[in-house]
Amino acid sequence: MTKPRFEQKSIRQLRDCLERHVFAIPRLQREFVWNGPKAAALLDSIYRGMPIGALTIWETGRSHSDLLRPSLHILPPFDTSNKQIWYLLDGQQRLSVLHQSFEGQIRANSRHQQVDFSRLTFRVNNGDDDEDAPWFSYRKPIDGEYISVPTLLSRKWVSRLNYLSQRRFDRAAECRERLLAYKVPVIVITSRDLEEVREAFIRINSQGMPIGSADRAFARASRIDLREKANDLRAHLPEGFADLPHETILLGFSFVSSDQEPDVGERAMDAMVRQWERKIDGDDNAMPQFLKCWGRYRAAFTKAIDYLQSHFSVLELRFLPSANMVATLAVYFFVHPGQPSARQRREIRKWFWATAVGERYSGRGYRQNIIGDVSFFERVAKSGSARFVFTNLVDRSDILRTEYTQPSARSRAFACLLARCRPCYLTNGEQVLLAQEAARANRNDRHHIFPRGLLANYGFQHRDYNSICNICFVVAEENQSIGAKSPRTYLNDFRSKQYFARVMRSHLIPHEKDSGLWDRGVPRAYKKFRLSRLAVICKALEHEAGIKLFRRG
Repeated sequence: MTKPRFEQKSIRQLRDCLERHVFAIPRLQREFVWNGPKAAALLDSIYRGMPIGALTIWETGRSHSDLLRPSLHILPPFDTSNKQIWYLLDGQQRLSVLHQSFEGQIRANSRHQQVDFSRLTFRVNNGDDDEDAPWFSYRKPIDGEYISVPTLLSRKWVSRLNYLSQRRFDRAAECRERLLAYKVPVIVITSRDLEEVREAFIRINSQGMPIGSADRAFARASRIDLREKANDLRAHLPEGFADLPHETILLGFSFVSSDQEPDVGERAMDAMVRQWERKIDGDDNAMPQFLKCWGRYRAAFTKAIDYLQSHFSVLELRFLPSANMVATLAVYFFVHPGQPSARQRREIRKWFWATAVGERYSGRGYRQNIIGDVSFFERVAKSGSARFVFTNLVDRSDILRTEYTQPSARSRAFACLLARCRPCYLTNGEQVLLAQEAARANRNDRHHIFPRGLLANYGFQHRDYNSICNICFVVAEENQSIGAKSPRTYLNDFRSKQYFARVMRSHLIPHEKDSGLWDRGVPRAYKKFRLSRLAVICKALEHEAGIKLFRRG
């Protein structure tokens, strides 16, 4: 690699380059990941003259045009009539914000969040009162107070802002000039060795925004556009799973396509990429083989998601105990594309609940458990005689200590268990449509049976009142009406209803006289109730699993 060239370009000059469509995004680059507030923070740093880091460009000829990524970014598309290609190795996020600060478009980031760049605003009012307050915000423009940055940077800015007072107009003019004159460092790399460029990309990005193992795999894949394949797979998953990590998708593919023993993490993905790159380099038939294998895997992965939804009430991603459970279950459907037999369903059921409740894919031993499950699913798919064995039983006290606010495998397994029980409304006894409730923008679908405000008044800590033994599903309207009343008070109005016992069972709430639910004295009542419900929850989990999950005593 030749010695890098160091330059500086003003944002005014970068705008000219953007209009000439000279920048290109290589396939190894990530999507646009920033949101509106982060974009506003970048502009605020520029306005204050703070360093924002350099753009790193790989300057190469059109012979490397096959590395272009035509989509999944928000910069202008590269003009193929240009003799030179300026591939962005680092600075895509910053340059994208600068470009959209001129354009003001609405674009989606990698998390499918809509970013409306016309809402990037500069504060022209009360500017002398608080110099430390941000000058730029992500909010709706207000005439004379917060002006749109795309309006400020447009070539017709004078006529569009002539309604401002002279003082505020002058502040806007000063802001515009500060932004356009700001000098951005540019590092230009020239190399014909693609591997050198890939290694430079990984090293550069490892120093800034953390680069994940999937991003490293994407960067190392030159013959296949793995990022596009992974994004296409995610785009066709059921609603609620669009944010499933790329790492899960690539890990699952390494399980079904690698010639080596299965592994986990970056090593598995890296080995998978290198294997396919070597095959495609040396064999003209390897690319069709890859496409066929990926097609089978994509179908298997989708079936795994469908199975988790339909058989275990994994309604969406936040119900999934571990993302890697999809990767291992996909192995079964890759080997056995059809639906499981009754015996196979029993083994998969054991695996799901034991893995979730036992948190087998986290902590010590997770690697051996995942690799072991890959082998297990291969055997189950090929032979109905394979058995799942769970020996590392769980202490019941671990369930008691699990908080619903912590996104652990155990708390998510509990959410799946509640969903499996088909909870009903307290007000009318009808079943709650959880699929609709899970999709609501306001996801306040958990309720403290003994309200947290009530328990806090008696000295209970968050680990006590947030225990999953005190949680059930309930829609927001009912939750708000309950407030901080004790359960013996707010449930008393429904106790005489014909459907009351059925509703309580649907929430796994023990409602008998000795359950503690009706006792006077909140501290004693809650402690008694929590143990009663713990017993109910553990019994229900073992019933779902069909095997023993907990140590006795």
